[in-house]
This record gives sequence, structure tokens and C-alpha cells, in this order.
Amino acid sequence: MIDDMRILVIGGAGDMGAYACRALADAPEVDAVIVADRDEAHAAERVAEFGARTTAMGLDLADADALRRALGDVDIVLNTAGPFYLFGREVLAAAIESGTHYLDICDDWEPTLEMLALDDRARAAGVTAVIGMGASPGTSNMLALLAMNECDTVDRVYTAWRAGALPPPPAGGYRPGSSAALEHWVHNCSDPIKIWRDGELIDAHALEELTLAYPGRDEEPVWVCGHPEPLTLPRLRPEIRESLNLMTSRRGLMEAMIRVAERVRSGELDIPAASGQLLSEPNTHGAEAGPSPRLPPLFAVAEGVKNGRRVRAGAQPLAIPNANMGEMTGYPLAIATLMTVRGQVERPGVHGPEGAIDPEIYFAGLGELAGAG
Repeated sequence: MIDDMRILVIGGAGDMGAYACRALADAPEVDAVIVADRDEAHAAERVAEFGARTTAMGLDLADADALRRALGDVDIVLNTAGPFYLFGREVLAAAIESGTHYLDICDDWEPTLEMLALDDRARAAGVTAVIGMGASPGTSNMLALLAMNECDTVDRVYTAWRAGALPPPPAGGYRPGSSAALEHWVHNCSDPIKIWRDGELIDAHALEELTLAYPGRDEEPVWVCGHPEPLTLPRLRPEIRESLNLMTSRRGLMEAMIRVAERVRSGELDIPAASGQLLSEPNTHGAEAGPSPRLPPLFAVAEGVKNGRRVRAGAQPLAIPNANMGEMTGYPLAIATLMTVRGQVERPGVHGPEGAIDPEIYFAGLGELAGAG
């Protein structure tokens, strides 16, 4: 355990980072939490909520010198500020240069590959970096690890999450506006992605429809998504032939997303316009979009061989913070950070969560925070 533990949370005043800050500020092992935000006044407002062990910092990630100064005075940095395709690699590279352990909630496949490429530099510097430590990726990777541990060899591993209902259309007949979260989802479904298939990383498009059964349940439709899990899980189990991240949802919503994504790919719509269009599509809201999926909201399935016999193993959390996406993302990040503080994560290099985090310890912590929430 590090004495005088100081943690910098970049984007700590935001919806995701705030939950991590609050959990860390309550932990006796943490001496100081620096809540960094481009808007220092907003960070100061948050600090007033978090307590005496937190301080506010104004930090613009575009200012490389300011970032280096901020990292020079802390033991661990958490990056919760997007977009990760702009700042993920840059913040991690600066952390490696300063010898600062690093965790983030990156859920984009492009910067995931860029950050994994820094593995040798992190190992040489003795820096442990855990990328994608939120809900999916994050908790999903831990579920996949539990499922894979039931196999001597793994052929296929799938992580899956539920794409929830859209907000109802507003009254008055005007077109609703998009949001950053919705635009991010449309981007993930419209742009080319990388998946692991036939034992290698290949180019693909999202929204391919498949069927999948969770052990003990019937098959249901699922749709391929562009996410980091398929890029990191085969690094731990190189024998994997197929690794996909999948969405479960009501069919009407996914069919609307397919229509909108095709218009993005054709150049007819940009991402903001497409996000607004998705909100206006018919049969996307509540029951009108079709039956609710019966698969778990967050789960993993591994298929392989154990003791010479074919097996399928599934894992889903018994307890999970589910009040909002901030809790589901920020609390996993806080748990992994506290494990790092306690000396339970000591593996230099750049890893997906499954490469550095003990799932038994992690889920015990998640259960505690879920109960507290």
C-alpha cells in the first residue's frame, strides 16, 4: 500500500467520474482526490459535495505541459474524460512518462488498440495501466473471465449488454435533439469496427444479427457492437477463435438503428443528425419496439472444452449498481482503483480489466457498493 495516496481524476466533475470520486473520497486508504475538469468552477462545485479530502483543479487536456505538471504530484490517475480517440493515448503516454499508474473507462475500440501498443513502454516504466474499467467494458470483462475460467481451452467468448429504450418523443411535433451518449452509440454502430473472428482481428461492421443463448435460457437475437472486449480478451486466451461484444434489445429499436446507420454509411447523415433521426424513428419507444429481451442485462458466455468435454459457461452479476450509467461505470472504476491502492493490482503493462483484476475481489467490492447505492 502506498503512503500518502493521491489520486487525480480527470473528468472527475462529470457524470461518470463523479461517482468514482465520491467512492474514493470515502475510502480510508486514500489521502487526497484531485477532481480535475476543464471547468474549474464546476470541479469546485463537485468538491463541495465530496468532502474535505478532495480538491478542485482546472485542467485542459489539450495543454500537454499542464497535464505533465498535474501527473507529477499524484500516484494514480483516472481518465474519465472523452473523447478517448483524442485524449486516451495522450493521457496514458504522459502517465507512463511520469511513472503514474493509470485506469480509464474507454469504451472505443480505436483508442484501445492505440493504448495497448504502449504496453512495452508501461512495463519498462513499472506502470500498471487498466483500460476500459467501467460497465461494458469493465464488469463485462470480469464476467467473461469467470466464464472462461470454467474452460480448459476457450473457442468463443461473448460479452453482452442491453441497449435500453429511447426516451419518448416530445409533444409538439418538433424533432428532438440528440445527446452525447446517443451520438456515441450511433458512432459505434455506424463506423467500421474490429472484431475477433477465426482467430484474428478483422474489419467488420456493427449490427450483424446473430442468436445467442445464455445457459439455461432460450436463444434470442443479439447484434454485434464495436467495443474493446473482443480486442483484449484474446490477449489473455490466445486460443480464442471468436470474440464479440453484443447488444440485446427490443427488435424495433435495433431495426431503426440499422436504418439510421445505413444512412450514415452512405453519407446522407452525419452522427448528430443521425442521432436525432433515431429519436424520430417509429416503433422505437417502449413496448411498441417489441418484447423486452429475456437475456440478462449484462452477461458473458464462454464456449470451449473442459476435461475433454464441450462446455458452455455463463456469468452475470448478482448485484450491480443500476440507478444510472454513472454508477454502473464510475463504481467499477473506483473498485479497481482501490484494489490498486491496496496492492491487489500489481502487473506493469497495459491491460484490459481481465489481464490485471482479480474477479473475486472485484465482485465482492461491487456488491458492497451496489448495496450502499
